[in-house]
Parts: sequence; C-alpha cells; structure tokens
Amino acid sequence: MAMSKPAVSVVIPTYNWSAALRCAIRSVLLQTMQDFEVLVVGDGCTDDSAEVVASFGDARIRWFNLDRNYGSQWAANNFANEHASGDWIAYLGHDDIWYPTHLQAVLAAAEREQAHVVTSTMILYWPEPTGGRSLAGVFATGVYTESDFVPPSALAHRRDLYGTVVHWRDPDTVALPMDAQFINELLVADHRFAQTHELTCFKYNAAWRRDAYKVKSTAEQERMLARIESGADFRQGELLDVLKSVVAGRFSPIAAPPTAGIEPGWGVRNNRRLKGLDSRHDPSRLTRIEQATRFDMSGQTMPFEWHSNEASAEHGLFRWTGPSPRATIDLPVIFDRDLVVRIHIVNTLRKDLINRVTLAIHGHPLQVHIHNTGSTYVFEAEARCSEVGNSERDFGITIDVGAVHRPIDAGINDDTRWLGVAVNWVEVAPLT
Repeated sequence: MAMSKPAVSVVIPTYNWSAALRCAIRSVLLQTMQDFEVLVVGDGCTDDSAEVVASFGDARIRWFNLDRNYGSQWAANNFANEHASGDWIAYLGHDDIWYPTHLQAVLAAAEREQAHVVTSTMILYWPEPTGGRSLAGVFATGVYTESDFVPPSALAHRRDLYGTVVHWRDPDTVALPMDAQFINELLVADHRFAQTHELTCFKYNAAWRRDAYKVKSTAEQERMLARIESGADFRQGELLDVLKSVVAGRFSPIAAPPTAGIEPGWGVRNNRRLKGLDSRHDPSRLTRIEQATRFDMSGQTMPFEWHSNEASAEHGLFRWTGPSPRATIDLPVIFDRDLVVRIHIVNTLRKDLINRVTLAIHGHPLQVHIHNTGSTYVFEAEARCSEVGNSERDFGITIDVGAVHRPIDAGINDDTRWLGVAVNWVEVAPLT
C-alpha cells in the first residue's frame, strides 16, 4: 500500500555545522503538527552532519548531500523543492529554531486566507553582548510588499509554485540576496500571501556573529530549546523584550535590501566573510609587518561592532565602537612574528572608563599600556605568537570597553547611538 504524502516538506539547508543542525531538527520534531517530512540538504558537507541526521532514527528525516559546496543555500533549496513530496514547503535555517506551533500556524493561515504563501513572525536576536532585537513578519502596510523581507525560516509556500518561473537563483546572477529575490518572484507572480500573526521563529543570524562557522557556538539555540521544552509559553515576554529594545534604541527594522550599485553576489560573498567561511581579506592584500605600518578604520564592517566612518579636522577619519561592548579591528596582517600594536583613541563618553578597556587577539588578553597624549589616548600592547597561539581566524584586535553609553543620556547632545570609544588609527610594528 502506498504511503500518503505529508502535508509539509520541511527543508533544512546545511553546511558543516552539525551541532546547530541538531538543534534545528529537535525544534522540528517538537512541532504540534506532526504530518511532515524533513529534507536535510548538505551544501557539500564534509563533517558529521549525515551521522547527526541518522542519530534521530526517524524515517521522516531524509539526508542528501550535494556534489560540492555552492556557497549558500540556493542550490540546496532547489534540490529540496525538486525532491519534496509535501503539498507545502517550509524552510528552516540550520542555526534557527521554531516554536512548536510553527507548522500548525502556517497551515491554519493558509486555509483561513486560501493563501499560496505564508509568512510567520520572527525575532532576530542581535549578538548577545548588545541586547538588541529585530522583528520580521510584521509589515508597515499590513501586507507583504516589495519593500518588505522575511528570512526563509519564516517563509512557507505551496510546493507547486516552484518551477521554471519561481526558483532559487544563483546569487551571482541577481543583485538582491537570493532569499529576497525568491520571495519577490512569488509576489510578482501574484500569489496570495497570508500571515500567521503568531511568533514562531527565533533567528540567530550567523552573519551578525563574528566567525560563527569557526566558533560554532550553539549556546543561544540550546537555551531557546530548553525554554521550549520546559512547556511554558514565554513568547509574550520575548515580544515585550522587542518593545524594550525599541525604546532603548537597540532595534533595527528588517526590510528589502537596496540594489542600487550592488554587484550581483556581493551579499553572499560579504556574509561568508562575516561568518568566517572565507577570509575577510584578499590574499594579495595581506601584509607581512617589516616596519611600523598604520591602518585607518575604513575597512571595518562587522555589524553591531562599528558605527559609520566620521571625520574631524583634528584627527581625520575615525569610527566609534558600539552598540556591542566588544569590537574587533580586522587587519590584513600576516601574524608570523611578535608585534607591538598601538591604537589611537580620540574620544570616549566616559573618561573614567578608559582604564577599564581591554585588548585581546583571538580571545587571548594582551597586557595594555595607556599613554595619555593630552586629549587622546594611545593603547599599546605586545602580541607574541607563542602566547596568542595559532588560529584559523583572521588577524583581529578586539577592544572590550565593558559598557556602552549614549550621548543623549549623558546630556552631551541628542545623539541616540550606543557608543564605546572612537578609534582613529592602528599601528602595527615588529616587536624589537
């Protein structure tokens, strides 16, 4: 007798982060609606992801591995759509978590609105030191438009919508990120959208977490799963925390990214660098330090660690750290010898905090000497290869200011940004 097809095919694209994948699958198996299959598609995985999938011992969970790494989830999502058997496709990022009523809410919204596409409400958590939040799946006009965006973990659609007109595009062929491009194609094709109006998605954006694919911490996902498994419905408190983040200036809206002047594929390439999948610097730009070499702050891009470039007549280009208490200065430096590092700090909101600032490389603390130049400070530290040790991570000097503050709260001006210290330049020289 033929097996009946499932109501939903859950698609989990993954790449070499089996601990996160295990958490995502656990959140699927906790669903109140159990009529599903799970297609886990590796993007050329070389780790133990296949063994992790098999360890669940659930015939509904199917493992596939693509012939090579395609660099993002587009190829895995296309493969899953072509091999799915459910009437609906629901996507889940391998480092995201679903609340148990997610699939139930998706199917209820689809039936209620006779919809072809359903979006759910999602909280996106900023990196832990910041305490910030973002929200997706709640739209200014009340309906999804081309100016909106939801990450795939909050997206579901009828399987029969996928085909020659609507599919996941190779990011090198489109200016929009491939997930935004995919949703826009569904919208342009005039498919009926609906919202669940229920918070069921929790996202821990790897591109917001420095070197996430090298550090591979799943502490946030494990804590969320523990809360879910406790049986208490904590979602009202989570939404209240979002409101608190709005009031505190630790909130950023989620919207369709701009495309003007954006080279196709840039978004994926940049995200890979932020996640630690690729080096932040082209090998041709790497510098072996033979003499004192000074770098400005123009190349710092890590979200939530740095504000935009500013300039003053006295100091020239500088950047404030914040809203994260920890900000890393990424430099195209070959760390093959002992170095002395000097950082010129031209401003801080709290002068009494300057002695509390610490420096580290790859988590290894450095001994800091502070030189007061009058109105500015130079932080000097020795970085010895034997003490820091080998690391696959790019050379970066982490500044930990302990706490960030806002000028508006200190009565300085009406600036509502969370700030730490303003960095003018970094000088790296051989240690002699």
